[in-house]
Parts: sequence; C-alpha cells; structure tokens
Amino acid sequence: MENLIIASTLKSPEVKFNTNGDLLIAGKSIPEDSNSYYKPLFAWLEEFKQTSPPAINLTLKLEYMNTSSVRIVLRFLQNLVAMSKENVVLKIKWIYDFDDDDICEQGEIIQESIKYPIEMVEHKP
Repeated sequence: MENLIIASTLKSPEVKFNTNGDLLIAGKSIPEDSNSYYKPLFAWLEEFKQTSPPAINLTLKLEYMNTSSVRIVLRFLQNLVAMSKENVVLKIKWIYDFDDDDICEQGEIIQESIKYPIEMVEHKP
C-alpha cells in the first residue's frame, strides 16, 4: 500500500492520500470526465479499507466543483461514512474561503446529504 499523490491541474484538484489516514483533496474540480479522474481515489480507498485503518482524517479545500464532481465527492464521502460504521474514526474538514458563500453552502448541503458531521472551517488569507 502506497500513498496516492496527484498534482493539481487547472481543472482537477490536488490529491494527497497518506497511508496514515490523512487524506486531502484541494483545488478546482472541473475535470472533463469526473468518473475517470476520481476512479483512482476510489480504488485507493478500497485498498486502504483492507488494512483496517483506525482513523481517517479527510480535508476538503475545494475552490469550485462542477455538478459531476459534486456527485462523485458525495459518493466518496458516503463510502467513508460507511467505513465509520465499521469502527473507523472519521473526521471530515471542509475548508472554504471566508468570502466564498457558494462553497460553504455546498459543504453544508453535502453534510446534510451524508448525514455525518463535517467541521466547517472558514479560511481567511
């Protein structure tokens, strides 16, 4: 099992998934094909699940997401919530810029959808 590191592009977020359970997705998420872009993240998570991790700390710092990315991120979070029901301590942090009401609201909507607490963190430059 190795860490998953994907550099950001103009259309896709940076990904840093560490085998210690610290996961980061940051940047814009508007890839041409969200399913293809996020497929390695789901594969990594499935492999990571087999290691019986005690905890997962996911940090999301997304500047913008298109509709297909929102659906994929929601599905990814649902997978994490399912893992939390198998004795994995899950913490989700949603970081948004203080003046970005849209991303803040998106985090709140996702929190309601997954029915799991998300720590909303306002970032001030």
